[in-house]
Amino acid sequence: MAAETGIKLYVNTIIKNKSGLIGLIMIIFFVALSIYAVTSFGKVSPQWENSVYWETYPKNAMPYWMSYFNPSKIFGTKTISTSPLSIYSSSSYDIYQLNYNFTWIKDKPPTDVVFYIETSSPIQAMQILWTKPDGTNITLSSNSPTSITDLISYSSSIGNYISQQIGYVPSSSTSQTYSQALFGYEGKNLLNGTVEKGLYKVSITIVTSPNTKILSNKIYLEGNAYGLFGTDIYGRPIDLGILLGFPNALEIGLLTSIISVIGGVIVGGISGFLGGKTDSAMNWITLVILVLPALPFLVVLSYIMRPNLFLEALLIAFLSWPFYAIIARSSAQSIKNETFVEADKVLGIPSYRIFFTHFLPRLTPFAIAYTALGVPAAIILVETLAFLGLTPTGLVTWGSILNSAESNLAAVNGWWWWILFPGVMIILVSIPFVMIGFSIEKAVFGGK
Repeated sequence: MAAETGIKLYVNTIIKNKSGLIGLIMIIFFVALSIYAVTSFGKVSPQWENSVYWETYPKNAMPYWMSYFNPSKIFGTKTISTSPLSIYSSSSYDIYQLNYNFTWIKDKPPTDVVFYIETSSPIQAMQILWTKPDGTNITLSSNSPTSITDLISYSSSIGNYISQQIGYVPSSSTSQTYSQALFGYEGKNLLNGTVEKGLYKVSITIVTSPNTKILSNKIYLEGNAYGLFGTDIYGRPIDLGILLGFPNALEIGLLTSIISVIGGVIVGGISGFLGGKTDSAMNWITLVILVLPALPFLVVLSYIMRPNLFLEALLIAFLSWPFYAIIARSSAQSIKNETFVEADKVLGIPSYRIFFTHFLPRLTPFAIAYTALGVPAAIILVETLAFLGLTPTGLVTWGSILNSAESNLAAVNGWWWWILFPGVMIILVSIPFVMIGFSIEKAVFGGK
């Protein structure tokens, strides 16, 4: 019998079954990605909600491979650096100048321009002279310069320039509007979408305290394409978010499924084995929990408790085990009527020995099959909670990415990559467990 042949039967069944083998390969691949995510990007997870951390990444950038279809309008971020020049030094302050030259040939301007200057002590003052190919100079200044500034930091200076050219400041003043102003032609058509191509010169003058060193400097001309899956409104790479979501999805999926199946098998097995009033009482409790509205119940509990990963798995398992208990109870009732069980009772063998000797071993194959089949449901449920904004602190999940996309109207704004890839991953990660579960089920129930 399948129950007596051990784990070897299930392994052989998976390997010999084409869908089972594919599922096994996929799971191994997903586990490898999870290990890579934890070892290589584990320190990134706590920074996921820190917008400053992603300041140098392009915002709302579509996948980079889209640039191959229209390279003049879809492009990646261009990074420029230079050697700083010390133009004045005294006992009171130092003055440095950074000169950048770059040629712009795209049909669209960058989505933003980010200035990154890392110094050994805070910058006291900073002024930027932006020179267009036709020789037009625009002076940008900020009242509170920091190591990282974007065009929004110079909204007053750029706004005055726009007003001088077209007579008013647009009501929608975004980084893209300011970038268009720096790259557009002079005059009334400054913001009409055309770009002045050619050589641009950027001269940055900074004032620091004495003996300050410039550790690093860069200008990021942010593109509208980045990475394999693009970025969100904060500049966070979607592909990195998906990678960081793998270990969380697999961990909580497996943990929840294992707890709920083991709990269900034990409760259902004992209920079917004992029978009588004990069976009726346990079955009644099982049915009561089974009819509880799972999602609303979990939403309320998660909102009140704000659980960690393990506690969230316990909450989901608490509402999932009755399903497995009902099936295990039915199987236990069938085993109870077998001749060898009656023979053990006649011989006076204690009930607990009969249960552990004959019942649990025959329920184990059932538990193994449904553990695999239960993982997708657990993953979908936990990602649904994350989509509703109930994610354990410090975790990056695909559901939370979708929640952020919904909150920022990604569908309305046409940022399809922000929605598509996390949604596909929730489905894709569930498929191999279904394949494995059905393969094991063949060994358990003798299907073809």
